[in-house]
Formats: sequence, structure tokens, C-alpha cells
Amino acid sequence: MSAVDAGPTPLISVIIPTLRSAELLPGALDSLAVQTCRDFEVVVCDGGSDDGTADIARGRAATLPALRVEAQPDAGIYDAINRGIGLARGEWVLVLGSDDRLHAADTLERAAAALRCSQADLVHGDVRMMAARRTGAIAGRRYAGPMPLVRLLRTNICQQAIFYRRSLFERLGGFETRYKVWADWAFNVRAAFAVPVQWIDLVVADYANTGLSARRRDILLREEFPEMIRREFEARAGDPTLKPAARHLLRQARKLLRRGRWREAVRQLETWARVRFV
Repeated sequence: MSAVDAGPTPLISVIIPTLRSAELLPGALDSLAVQTCRDFEVVVCDGGSDDGTADIARGRAATLPALRVEAQPDAGIYDAINRGIGLARGEWVLVLGSDDRLHAADTLERAAAALRCSQADLVHGDVRMMAARRTGAIAGRRYAGPMPLVRLLRTNICQQAIFYRRSLFERLGGFETRYKVWADWAFNVRAAFAVPVQWIDLVVADYANTGLSARRRDILLREEFPEMIRREFEARAGDPTLKPAARHLLRQARKLLRRGRWREAVRQLETWARVRFV
């Protein structure tokens, strides 16, 4: 691993998981090198690439305020991100794909102004889509706006637009590596039930939309998502602020019934009644 002297604690740690990213990574690092805010560090976690990815990252140390590069085999992208979180020193964590870019030279400066006064533990902006998305997002357009719980239960925030308070991972643990594609969605939902979430009017990144999540669905998460959400509602059944979002349990129950999963559907309905009428 290559690292600079520890120095002052940065406001933001930018984590970049990589695997055979020699062609794409320079663009991501260049978008960081030009940032007008220098109160950040970069943590590159490479999965043991054989194309010189780690050496390319190390070669950019002079253009970045702080850089760490770790290269070793991993168990997938979320394992790499979890390792990066363990290495991070910043108060906030931003995960950037090697094929993504920060949107503008003043992106971190504008984000930092919001983060320094935020009372939330998850702060997110938007992305500019570099390619079309299955959800209907159009290439070149901005995506996706405020994401209250009722909306987050149905679609995810682009990870490249999220600043996580690092202490949130100490509270909730890291990303669930059993979920190979959408572990960030599972984490974001758990976070939204547990802590304040804030949207800021800022395009954080240009999102390539060419990674794993654009090509594959997370079958395991889809299978376990209804019960995961039900447990979160169940644990907070007395919270009146959750009542508007509780209708999601009814939608889940209907889907489970159509799939013949009667017992699970009944549990969804029982939890809905407790949340809605307690």
C-alpha cells in the first residue's frame, strides 16, 4: 500500500474501488486533481489488477492532496469499498467509480459548504447520466432529486452522489457483501430508517452507468428486500412519521401473494397494521 503522511484529518474521503481500470481511472483522478477544495483524500482499493491500475493511481500522487493505494485480491466491489472505508480518515465518505467523474471543478467546494453545517448523516445530490438507464433516466440529463423514504423504498440513490458520514458505518456496519450488485441500496434504506437524510441541490458526479449495476440485477437482494424492509418498519412501529411510507408494505404483500408466498404476505400485512394504526 502507498500512503502519504497522515497530516490533518480531511473533510472528505473519496473511495475508488478498481479492477483492471487502467484505461478509465485517469479520468476519475483528473476530475479530483482539479478540485478547488483541497480538503479531501483519495483511497484507491484495487482488486489485484494485472493491467497496471494500481501503478497508474500511485503515479497521480503529486496532483492530489492525499492519496492511498491498496492493491490486493478482494471478494467483489463492496468488499473493496468496505476496505476503503476502513482506511478512510475523513469525516465524510464519497464512493466514486473508476469510470465516473466529479461533475465540475468546484463540486467538492460546494458540497463541503453543505456538509460542514449538515445535521444529517447521509447527504446526497444528483448525478448527470452519461448513458441511458433502465429506470428511464436519459443520457445527459440530471438524475434524481430528493429521495424521501417512500421513494427510496422503490428506487436507489446513485452512490456517486452520496456523502456518508463515516461514523454511520460504525453504527450500521459496512456494505453487505452477499449482495453483489445493490448492497448500497440495502445500506441506504437501512440508513434512511435510522438517521436523517438530506438532499442538496448539486450535481455531484457524471455517472457512467456502465458498471455492474447497469448490467445485472441483484437476485438475492430482490428476494430478501421485502423482509428487510418489513423488519425496519416493525422495529419502529410506534413512529408516526413512518405512516405515509407504510403503504409500501401493502404493495409488497400483493407481490408476495402473486408469487404464492402467503405467510410472508401475512407478515407484511400485520406489520402494516401495527405501523398504520398504533
